[in-house]
Amino acid sequence: MTSHEEQPAKKIRLNSGEPVVVLPNDTKNRSEDSEKIASNIEVNQMIRERDVGIIEYANPSIPGFLGVIKQRFSDFMVNEIDNSRNIVHLTNFNIPKVENPVDKPDVQDIGIPKEKISDEQVFQEMKALLGEEISNQIQSLLSGQDENLSFVNTKVEKDKNKRKAIHQFFKDHFGDKLNTEANDGVIKVSMHTDKTRKDRRSRQQKNDIWDALGGSYCQFTLYKENKDTIEAINFLSKLIKVHAKTFSYAGTKDRRAITVQKVTANRIKAERLLGLNSNLKGMKLGNFEYVKTPLKLGDLRGNHFITTIRNVQVENEEVISKAIESLQSRGFVNYYGMQRFGSSSIPTFHIGRALLQNNWEEAVNLIMKPRPGDRQDHQIARQHWIENHDAKKALELFPKQCIAETQILNYFAKTGQLNDYAGAFATIPRNLRLMYVHAYQSYIWNSIVSERICIHGCHAPAVGDLVIKDEDSIADIDSEDLVDDNFTVNSDDKKEIKVKVLAEEDLNNYSIFDVVLPLPGYSVIYPNNNIFEKYKELMWKDHLDPREMRRNVKDFSLSGSYRKIMGKPNDLSWKIFKYDDQNISLSLTDLDLLDGKSEPESLPNGKNTALRINFSLSASSYATVLLRELMKPTEKE
Repeated sequence: MTSHEEQPAKKIRLNSGEPVVVLPNDTKNRSEDSEKIASNIEVNQMIRERDVGIIEYANPSIPGFLGVIKQRFSDFMVNEIDNSRNIVHLTNFNIPKVENPVDKPDVQDIGIPKEKISDEQVFQEMKALLGEEISNQIQSLLSGQDENLSFVNTKVEKDKNKRKAIHQFFKDHFGDKLNTEANDGVIKVSMHTDKTRKDRRSRQQKNDIWDALGGSYCQFTLYKENKDTIEAINFLSKLIKVHAKTFSYAGTKDRRAITVQKVTANRIKAERLLGLNSNLKGMKLGNFEYVKTPLKLGDLRGNHFITTIRNVQVENEEVISKAIESLQSRGFVNYYGMQRFGSSSIPTFHIGRALLQNNWEEAVNLIMKPRPGDRQDHQIARQHWIENHDAKKALELFPKQCIAETQILNYFAKTGQLNDYAGAFATIPRNLRLMYVHAYQSYIWNSIVSERICIHGCHAPAVGDLVIKDEDSIADIDSEDLVDDNFTVNSDDKKEIKVKVLAEEDLNNYSIFDVVLPLPGYSVIYPNNNIFEKYKELMWKDHLDPREMRRNVKDFSLSGSYRKIMGKPNDLSWKIFKYDDQNISLSLTDLDLLDGKSEPESLPNGKNTALRINFSLSASSYATVLLRELMKPTEKE
């Protein structure tokens, strides 16, 4: 595969400098600073770390150093860690061997119950599933007494598992007589015809084929360079002419990086996927196997990173060694990273705040308004909308990738109702709508964890802190980011996470790495100390109450969740390189390993210094936040 790294990246230089140690008695100034941040971000500048609550360090006494991250996209490699705690690698392009299929029962026998039960028992089971009225109608349909009755519709059933159970019930007890079809949650029950029986046999034969392979989902490893996951999946779906929903995955991966992750494809043969490799640039598919269930968002334990920091400027290697020792022992403040809040001067949490205030007009205006640093075509489109409010013309001017803007304008153009801001906003895809309110939750969480560390430090738990009671729930909170962006779906059905409020006698039983803070929501418990007051103070400035997070719009009715306040890397190792050529690769990719390439070597008299650091993080932690702790950047005022 040819590399695409000739295009230089915009360098992100993390500056060192003496760290500012914020002492606990400085809370008054911090509160005033937080108020300024919450109320106003200068329109003419990009958002900064402190604008989204990223302020503290786990160990501010350890100095950082200068360096450049992601100078090349190959300087940032991400390998998924699956639920079995295996680091996912691309290691082969083999087609799975299929054993001789086991003998299948005659399709005519499908649907005959394994154990004979009485008609009365069947009817009682039907009543339990569908209710008495609909069950009586189905009995009439079977008897043929009502000539005008050709089918029976069930009530709308939103629960997918319940619909599946209804289908299975009719298959088991009436497979040779009744046919079921689902449409918008309603299941239509009708007598079998020759055509439906033939279709059913055909479906069963296809199922037999996939069962013989090992499952109807082909799982494969996706290796990609400088592409985000959604872009890669959309490209694959176009090549084989299927809907993008044919593919599923555990989480999205960075664009400017080389990443490796598992993907499942519904009823797509491995041979077909393997054949795509000859037409793929910056991507490869391999490690094929057939499985019975698809991946879903959150089906991972974390990610393994290989990060190269170039042009390192440091007095001696001991500075780096001490910084890494501190990272291993003290960890890092587990902030939500800057990518959570967007890259423009209008952060996503401002839009989320407007939505939680039920201020639809403000939310739409924030999405549509001009902003410095935009691409020229974006600027032209935004300015035209602001000056003319001509939805049709502005829609023509906006690039299609501006999804929120084009959806809003399309609604205005179709309806002519330029003041129906709630209706326009509702047309934005759900995951994007959720992104805004979750960004606000993340902003609050970041700000509160900074307050927690400022007041109580980050060495040990404090009375009133929260910890997770159930060990099984820790994996759930470690991957909570991914059930929407990747974002948490807020639902009364979400698994309850039980927490314990620490008393004085509990403190010796827990470490700072056990402590969690809630994301604001109606179902969470808040710390039983002065930190809860900080939640109220910060959110009341936005005319919001952390205890009142239910909304009429279900998507914005936030149940909340928990997040550990400190993160710690696993499997950490590091190496210093000396090099001359800025374009030389200092890490081996999975493709390099397949090609048998040798490990890069350090030049004894190289002009430049690089640090390569390998580490694993839970799914919800950010590598960029870990690097911030390591390098101690300072921001321009």
